Amino acid sequence: MRAALLCLLLCCGVLAAPVPERALQYLPMLRSLSAEILPDVQPALFAGQVEQETCPSLTSSKCWNPHAELKTAREYGFGLGQLTVTSRFNAFTDVRKLDRQLAGWQWHDRYDATSQLRALLVMDRACRRYAAGAAGEDADAMMLACYNGGGGGLVSDRALCRATPGCDPDRWWANVERTSNKSRKRWQGYGMSAFDINRAYPHNIIRVRSAKYEEAMRGDP
Repeated sequence: MRAALLCLLLCCGVLAAPVPERALQYLPMLRSLSAEILPDVQPALFAGQVEQETCPSLTSSKCWNPHAELKTAREYGFGLGQLTVTSRFNAFTDVRKLDRQLAGWQWHDRYDATSQLRALLVMDRACRRYAAGAAGEDADAMMLACYNGGGGGLVSDRALCRATPGCDPDRWWANVERTSNKSRKRWQGYGMSAFDINRAYPHNIIRVRSAKYEEAMRGDP
C-alpha cells in the first residue's frame, strides 16, 4: 500500500525533486537573459542545462556554483556552463567573439556568474542555427547536442541520418539520436563513450532535469 502511494505521489509530481537552493539565486538572472537571447525557447530548459553541467547531485557543492570546475588530462571546464578549454579548442575565447557584451570578459574574471550564463545562452543560440529545419523539442535536443559535442558533430550526425534509409534529419528522437560517427569506446576516466555522453546530454536535460524549474521560471523576467 505504501509503495503504491509513493508511486502515485511521484507520478503526480508531489514528491518531485526540489530546486537546488543555490539555483534560486541565479534563476531570475537566467530568466531575464533567456528572454533577451533565446526568447522562443522555454527558459526552464536552460536551468536544466546548468544543472546537467554542474550538479553531480543536487546537494553537491558544485551544483549551480560559478566556481565549479572540471579538470582532467583531456580538458578543463569551469562555471555554470562549464566552458571548456582543451588542446584543440577554447570555448572561452570563442564565445567572446559571438557577443559584444562578452567581448571584454577576461580570464581572471571567468567566475562571474552573469557572464557565464550569458555565454551559455549565446553558445546555445549559435547551436540553434545547426538545428535549422527541426522544430520544438527536436530542435531543443539538437541545440543541446551541439552545445555538448560541437556544431560540426551535429552536422555530421544529421548528414549520416539523411543518408540512412528511414531516418529523418529534422527529427532528433529515434532518428538523428541514433546516427553518429562519434566513438562508442569508453573514455578513460569518464566511464562512457563520446557517443553515450552526447546522447545522454539532451535526454537528461529535457526529460529528467528541466521540469523542476518550470514553476520558478514562469512570469516576466
